[in-house]
Amino acid sequence: MTYHGEWFRDVKNLEKPSYVETGNDTIHPIAHIGNVPLAMQDGNIKYLSDVLHVPNITKNLVSVGQMIEQGLQVWFNLDGWYVEDFKDKCRLVAKGKRVGKMFTLDVNMPEVEAVMFAQGAGVVANMDIWHKRINHVNEQRLKSMQNSEIVTSLLKFKVDGMHKICEACQFGKQTKNVFLHYRNVSKRALDVVHSDVWGPTKTMSMGGCRYYVSFIDDHTRKVWVYFMKEKNEVFTHFQNFRMLAEKQTRLQVKCLRSDGGGEYFSNEFITYLKMHGIQRQFTCRYTPQQNGVAERKNKHIAKVACALMADKSMPHHYWAKAIVTVIYIMNKTPTATVHGMTPEEKYSGRKPDLSRLKVFRCIAYVHVLDELWTKLDPKAEKCVFIGYSLE
Repeated sequence: MTYHGEWFRDVKNLEKPSYVETGNDTIHPIAHIGNVPLAMQDGNIKYLSDVLHVPNITKNLVSVGQMIEQGLQVWFNLDGWYVEDFKDKCRLVAKGKRVGKMFTLDVNMPEVEAVMFAQGAGVVANMDIWHKRINHVNEQRLKSMQNSEIVTSLLKFKVDGMHKICEACQFGKQTKNVFLHYRNVSKRALDVVHSDVWGPTKTMSMGGCRYYVSFIDDHTRKVWVYFMKEKNEVFTHFQNFRMLAEKQTRLQVKCLRSDGGGEYFSNEFITYLKMHGIQRQFTCRYTPQQNGVAERKNKHIAKVACALMADKSMPHHYWAKAIVTVIYIMNKTPTATVHGMTPEEKYSGRKPDLSRLKVFRCIAYVHVLDELWTKLDPKAEKCVFIGYSLE
């Protein structure tokens, strides 16, 4: 007997109500009688006939007597039990283990379990089977189809949900959970510093760099960038950043949040953080959303830098100059996270002065010192403005 209605083939309705009594003196009604296929260890499928469908029980019970009637031979010992096909030279077809005073049978249900067992009017349908029939549709859609009666022949489900998790859906339809927007901003500057490496670029900068590393203060959202020729320079630049920021604010870096890149995992980097009591927070593999502040900031910086260069048709090897310009202005202009002030003001307490800002790659006339020209020489030199200094 079993409670799995979806396992049955050739279901027969009972002529009159029947019941089974379990060991705890509980009586359970029998819903149907039919044949159940079992996939044996030899690869063949055996059918157990006259199996009782008892929906209210919680275990599947196999009758040894029925197996013997179907030409199988059963042996028991202290380790378990074995089922042999008496009609095929006693070939082993299944075996089971001994668990306490009970014996379990190791067999699988073949794919024919997906055949609908219910036939005829008034029979209760099985949600697991209809889930498989209708393209593995979700439970809510199934219930909606049933309740709205927009289709026919979808019978009433016995239970409100599926019996078990659909493994096929886990393999074929599983997706990541949606990452909520990061809203927990630290209370003081340098409590949390976000970091990420951008690059490599196909074109080297004028200084021969292909990467830059960014450090973003979580509280003020001020950004620092350092250009690199190789990724392994991150540790050196973090040391420089930490010394600069802690001197300026008289506060200490308490936590560094980054992805799991190898540049953050060097032994000297890990030792340095431990020695100075700086907590490390790394994201899971292939989950950049967990380092969203740095990832989004770097993406935004790169886009704006591309726009600056495209506006003036500048060669690509000026990309580092464009990045510096973006950072310089970004720290002096409002951001969505910092309300009522700019990152620079929240960090240093001083309102930024924008009077000296110029258009990137505009024409500039630089004055030539008196000591460097004669009476007939030009008093200015025509140049092109390519950004600011972060020093």
